[in-house]
Amino acid sequence: MALPERSLEKRPLVVAAPGVESHGPAPEVVARAHPLGDLEIQYFCRFGAEKLDDLGTRVQLIQAWGMCDRHALGFLAVEASLNDGWLFQPAVVYADLMERAELALARGWLFERARVAASLTAVEPCWPCHMGLASTYEADATAMDIVNDGRRLEPLLDIAAGTRAHWTLWVCGLCAESTSVVRCRPHLLAELDQGRVGLDAHRGCVADIARHADALAASFGWSRRGTETIVDRAALIGAVGWCAGWRRILDLLG
Repeated sequence: MALPERSLEKRPLVVAAPGVESHGPAPEVVARAHPLGDLEIQYFCRFGAEKLDDLGTRVQLIQAWGMCDRHALGFLAVEASLNDGWLFQPAVVYADLMERAELALARGWLFERARVAASLTAVEPCWPCHMGLASTYEADATAMDIVNDGRRLEPLLDIAAGTRAHWTLWVCGLCAESTSVVRCRPHLLAELDQGRVGLDAHRGCVADIARHADALAASFGWSRRGTETIVDRAALIGAVGWCAGWRRILDLLG
């Protein structure tokens, strides 16, 4: 997916659930631990559009199926914190990945399971992990102001609360320890390896997330600004959960 021509207007993605007046997160929500350490927050604070325009970075992200669950969730949290819920960069990355997922799950006549499994397997490591970032490392002293700006979790928690009715439909049953037959990419890979899964239901789930994730990414372009829906916003959380797994998302967002 090509980067859309961006509108200069930053539009927050914070949406209250229908009929619910939002007064901000409860005190116990604010106290939740950020998934990233200082150095990682510093990195994502400086992970600008120029980095996403770099072909090598985009290829790495595609071949790694995004980032590991911790860094993917941290990516969302930092972007939401710095940009008042304006999640352009994660939206572009994960719209690309869900488009690839839809192609990977397309019907095939020969060796379908093996073909899908090969397509869904990451062949590159998580980009921040590959750089050697670790949650225990401290950022440069000169970067602490921007780190503190990127540390707030309230914007992401507000987004999750406002879209919860939609993204919860895509949560992996194994991650959530529920009876849902929906699977994230890592658990789908495991079940394909064990020969215990049919693909039709998963095609529908992936196509649904992909359609709405693409609509969200496109809505940041000037010609389609403001056209995103609540379901489109939810699809970004759905895409991250599908690509990397849902457990950390559920631990943080509830």
